[in-house]
Amino acid sequence: MAGSSSRGAAAALLNASGLGAGYLYLRLWGRAVGSWLVTALLVLAALGLHASGTPWFWITLFALWLAHQVYSGWKHGSAGPPGRRAPWLPLTAGAALLALVIAGAVQYRGGPQDALERGDTAHAAGDCATAVEHYDAATATRNELTFSPALDRAADGRAGCRIVLTAEAAAGEADYPGAINGYGDYLARYDGTPPWPGAEDRLAGLHLDQADSLAADGTVEAAYAAYAAIPAGFPGSAPAAAVPDRLDALYEARTTALAAGDHCPAVDELRPFLELAGEHRDDPLAEDLAGRARDALPDALYACGMDDYRDEHYTDARTTLEEFRSLYPDDARSGQVDDTLIAIEIAQIGSGSTGDLPDPTPAGSAPGGTATVEIVNDSPEALEILYTGTETGTETGTGTVDACGGCTTQSDLLSGWSGSACQAGIDRPTTTIRLPAGTYEFVVRTPGDSSVTPFHGTWELSSGTAYSDCYFIETSYY
Repeated sequence: MAGSSSRGAAAALLNASGLGAGYLYLRLWGRAVGSWLVTALLVLAALGLHASGTPWFWITLFALWLAHQVYSGWKHGSAGPPGRRAPWLPLTAGAALLALVIAGAVQYRGGPQDALERGDTAHAAGDCATAVEHYDAATATRNELTFSPALDRAADGRAGCRIVLTAEAAAGEADYPGAINGYGDYLARYDGTPPWPGAEDRLAGLHLDQADSLAADGTVEAAYAAYAAIPAGFPGSAPAAAVPDRLDALYEARTTALAAGDHCPAVDELRPFLELAGEHRDDPLAEDLAGRARDALPDALYACGMDDYRDEHYTDARTTLEEFRSLYPDDARSGQVDDTLIAIEIAQIGSGSTGDLPDPTPAGSAPGGTATVEIVNDSPEALEILYTGTETGTETGTGTVDACGGCTTQSDLLSGWSGSACQAGIDRPTTTIRLPAGTYEFVVRTPGDSSVTPFHGTWELSSGTAYSDCYFIETSYY
């Protein structure tokens, strides 16, 4: 009886290895094969159904199967006749086999944890390429039977690292919005405290890279907005500290015409910087750039208008100088601007369809070095006189000759003394212009009636001479 008991104990101990060795000891070949098949099916099912995700279910299932094998080995071993060998020999073999299985299981179960720790170390250093290799090793299907939580933790770490690797691939292709979104997802995945502590600094660096890209190829507004977002979103970071210098570089890079003295392109360069103050109110960085542009704009506008005038680009010159006069009415150059606008007006009229203004008629003397020009209006329309030459200006108010209330339209265009027009005995409106002697371009026109052809001419005004002419309007029938 004792022999049978020791035989049952030996079979149970051998079956405790889970290898069916107790059945082999008892020479129960069918039961040995059957135990192997069931064990194989359980192993395949565990591997295929992610046993590490529900470890207690599978541990219970394997424990029940192992308990069944132990009980079955004891039962069949105890029922048979005592063995002929010394009873301690199979017991020792069973204990040794069980010890080997346990040792192997302990080592096997520690494999995923070791790989996880190596992956986490690489992850924390920002080396996600290496980390993923270790996470893959930890989550290999062969490790499912460890029932270790390390597999799920490794899978989570791998998912986070893959987000980082995808973001870095986007950054490598200069897809900065994609990279920034990727790192945003990575940080959100870990509620702002990811395994890699440097992720937030890397995100700030990507924002700086994006801003640099926009500074090179985008609009001033887009580049500025990208730069301004860095100190707001990442205060105290190295990229945030770099923003002021980057904005200085942006201004320098986008105002090369200003630096080169190319005035008209410089005006266009400055406008986007002027708009920053309106787009980003109460932002000192925007105000600083806008202030620099405001300081540079008056000189650029003035010089651009004068350049266009000298190059006979009169329409552009007028637009620019009128903007200057509107923005800077108290500028010391405003008088010169007014004179130039008159010269532009005269030049534009002179280059169009005009009548020929005859030479002025000497009518007496004037103080030495000067000449006076009297304009008498014999028309029902007010007249405007513009002139440019040694002195440039236009009559405003007193320079406009009022309409003649008792006068009528004649039968010719603007002209001098002719026919019944400008006869004596009628009190007509007049104005007198006093000028230094010299050569002048004159225009006489009716500002209230655009259908009347303006007259243009170049006059040589002699020193000490007074000139007087009467002008009327006459309808043309040809």
